[in-house]
Amino acid sequence: MDRQSADRALTGLGAAHDRIAAAMFVIDSHPGLAFLRGGGLAGRTAERAQTIAPEVDVLWAQFNALSDLLDRARAIRNQKRLGDDDWDALRLLVSEPVLAVDVAGLPIEAGSKAVATVLRVGDLATGLEQRCAAVTAHLSEVDTAWSAIAGNFAPLTEAFGKVAAQAEELGVGELARPLGERLDQARSDGLRDPLAAAPGGQPRPAVQTRLRELTAELDAVRQRVAELAALRDGYQTRLAALRTRLDEVAAAESRVRDAYAIVAEKIADPALPPPPDAAALLRTTLPGSGDVHTRQWVRLEKELNTLEASVARALAHADELREAADGLLDRRGELRGRLDAYRAKAARVGFAEDGDLSVRYQQAHELLFTAPCDLRRSTQAVYAYQQALAELIASTRGTS
Repeated sequence: MDRQSADRALTGLGAAHDRIAAAMFVIDSHPGLAFLRGGGLAGRTAERAQTIAPEVDVLWAQFNALSDLLDRARAIRNQKRLGDDDWDALRLLVSEPVLAVDVAGLPIEAGSKAVATVLRVGDLATGLEQRCAAVTAHLSEVDTAWSAIAGNFAPLTEAFGKVAAQAEELGVGELARPLGERLDQARSDGLRDPLAAAPGGQPRPAVQTRLRELTAELDAVRQRVAELAALRDGYQTRLAALRTRLDEVAAAESRVRDAYAIVAEKIADPALPPPPDAAALLRTTLPGSGDVHTRQWVRLEKELNTLEASVARALAHADELREAADGLLDRRGELRGRLDAYRAKAARVGFAEDGDLSVRYQQAHELLFTAPCDLRRSTQAVYAYQQALAELIASTRGTS
């Protein structure tokens, strides 16, 4: 080996050494390697970790051996005067098989029975570059899959954190905790084996389905928490509105009692239900203003909803009863109008002075204008007058 060939060989090996050093730095600082070393893995990813760990150990061992061989060769070449023995040693280091390795690729003593092969330094450098590239590719595959799972769960986890914090603030943390447990479990399942969950960085359909389901659950929890937050923020306003509505119920029930009093004076046996008195009872169930400090929003929501529904029913019931009472008076007025209309008809057809018809008119008129008025008998009397008039008219037409 002459000086030029030795220098070319050392220069090539030095360049290869630098590339391998850079590749080893990339591997050692690769996020995929850090993830695989974190433990708690399963499935394909656990298998990848079991494969990568010893491979990285082999790379470092061979890289250290390469560095040592290169340093020894450089030390010989840098001597001022090289004898034949030196040139022989340099040739041996640069171009002959010098590194014994076992079946795993780890350097061992040349005389060991475990020697699987003996490598030339050039072959060692070439193999290291290829193996570094392969390991980096495997780590990048892991990192891509891991990043895909983490990236898909990150927005959901962040959004859940905000909702859970708001739920705790409202004192209803139990609304969010089950979802948090399912979310943690789903994320953990994906991150234990990202190579199976998101091969090539694309989450599998099952993972995507789980993400959609969790998102839907989160939306439901977020809406529920927002409802309770709105209840908290508008609690005093809602209480004030309920008090106003209760005043409306009390006023409506007062109008019912007034209508009942009029009906009792003017209508005999009206058969109306008892007058309502719901307002007083409902006021006793009205939550207090101080309940806002208890943070029992689910309970308060239920109480307010129940009370609001009861108030609405009480108001509607009062209106129905008042209409029923007014209807009795309207019925009396209707019968009076019909009686007058029938009498006017009798006058038009010439029966105004008919004795029997006049008696029937007086009976109906007396019933309708006597207080309290008997509506049942009044109705019968008006109908009897109508029938008598109809018979008179029919008999007259038959005679003619």
